[in-house]
Amino acid sequence: VLLGIGLYSSRQQKSVTDFWLAGRELGPIIIGFSAASAWITASALLLATGLFLLIGVGSIWIWVFPNIAGLLIIAAISGRIKNIPALTQPELMEIRYDPTIRAPVAIAVTIMMILFSVTDFIGFKLVLGTFFGIDPFYAVALMAVSVALYVTVGGFRAVVWTDILQYILLAGLAVYVASLALDLSAGKGTSLMVAASSLGAEWWDPLLLGGLLGALVFLVALLPGWVAEQDPWQKIWAARDGRSAKSGLVLASFLLALVYLCCFLTAIGLSVLYPRPSGEVEAEMLYLRIISDNVPGWLLALLTIGFAAASMSCTDTFATSAASCVSRDLVQRHLRPAATMKEMLVINRILVVIMIIISASIALHATSIVDAVIIATVIGTTSYFFPIIGGLYWKRANRWGAMAALIAGGGTQILLVAYEQFWLAKPLDSISPYLTEHGVLVGLTLSALFFVGVSLATKPEPDIHLAPFFPEIAEKIFSRDLPRVDRKSARYQDVVFQIDEKIAGERSHLNLAVGHSVAGEARTVDGTGKLPWERFVAMITQKYPVWFTPTGSHIVYRLSQADMLSCVKMVRGDDS
Repeated sequence: VLLGIGLYSSRQQKSVTDFWLAGRELGPIIIGFSAASAWITASALLLATGLFLLIGVGSIWIWVFPNIAGLLIIAAISGRIKNIPALTQPELMEIRYDPTIRAPVAIAVTIMMILFSVTDFIGFKLVLGTFFGIDPFYAVALMAVSVALYVTVGGFRAVVWTDILQYILLAGLAVYVASLALDLSAGKGTSLMVAASSLGAEWWDPLLLGGLLGALVFLVALLPGWVAEQDPWQKIWAARDGRSAKSGLVLASFLLALVYLCCFLTAIGLSVLYPRPSGEVEAEMLYLRIISDNVPGWLLALLTIGFAAASMSCTDTFATSAASCVSRDLVQRHLRPAATMKEMLVINRILVVIMIIISASIALHATSIVDAVIIATVIGTTSYFFPIIGGLYWKRANRWGAMAALIAGGGTQILLVAYEQFWLAKPLDSISPYLTEHGVLVGLTLSALFFVGVSLATKPEPDIHLAPFFPEIAEKIFSRDLPRVDRKSARYQDVVFQIDEKIAGERSHLNLAVGHSVAGEARTVDGTGKLPWERFVAMITQKYPVWFTPTGSHIVYRLSQADMLSCVKMVRGDDS
């Protein structure tokens, strides 16, 4: 079914924007289900239930609350994000700062997305291994091949449409397991209220893990990284308008809360049926144990499909997000800026497969779900949270401050994780409570200090970089009159007739395919008749200052207003 959706989606792919952002046409329902599905994995079902069992209500600060709050915060700032015509966060940061910041952020985002994808493979190999005794290699290979097939065929459009089906399957799984756990505990004579009260006061204490300060440490460790996570931002850019983006992300937070409520109820039921677990992995495995102990074979197969859907719904999102950074921010920006649209679509598909292979390979050697997620999150938090969020709201932020924050914060965090994993061989909080969650407070503090300090100590960015983000600066720059056209002329009528118009929410997308014909070999680089794209871009930007390449020569904008989505842009098509 997923492959069928991918094949259907492939019919609507004509450009890189179609492949990575589904043509910027998504409505709130699709965004809501897709965002929720992309943030709930098979691993998340096991992890959330296991944390409730092991720690109690206080575990919400480790996972559940940051998940839900993260989407609500992104929804709140979506208006700042939507009108920037980026396909990736590194591209947005180049528009705001400078080309030098783009590649390092692309690498950081790619690493983060790969590590998130690893957790989905870990969860799926645990499911197939527990239920059917399948070797981890074959479990991981099965999932990798499945995701690679429908994503490479259908692109981001296939990802979001399959996410709807995948959310329904994983939510059905969560509801069924919760009802199973409560029914079995009731069969032993223990009602939900009795089971809940028997867990004790500590289990119900929301500030069990270090009080209010402990809760804040967990939120600081995880929430900024998830707010700055690229995949929900890409759904904002793929939305048909700002209202759809905001409504969709709010809907997603409620859909997340529904699934985590089921995990909470499951944990209460499991506390009656099994002895309290002593460790994280044991607690997570009880979610699978109750199913394998009490479900007939045919139903076990259907529930496994639910687990597969939960795993794939995140892996496809993270793989496309990572691949878009490599494709858009490294290959097209630096290695092949004059690549044709067809060439980039092929490169996109190859990179998606490569990202899936890398994630699957790491998952074969990793066991802890929570460690992989938190390590990925804290690296992202300390690397680019302040540069990207600060850039949206603080005019004085500049490229030097952003780069300093990236190097100081992200570099320190990577060293701390490496020291903890390979030399200390135990958690850093054994040294000091302020080093909780891999010492993220240290990396985040350094990132903030360097971001603010270096930005203030160096020159501010030119107004052209600030205009798309701050209306008052845009008004100053773009106050000149727009060009006037004789709408009655025959030439104007010829052009208008060739423009394709597509209404999507509050916007009307206008597309004009301009053919290139050779007037003589002197007009081409090599005499082959192919469009000399690089020379053409250099010529038009030199001759007409209103044409601008803020993200590299593969796109040329005619900047006439702050809303860059409403400005004319030229993108390389094919050789003709």
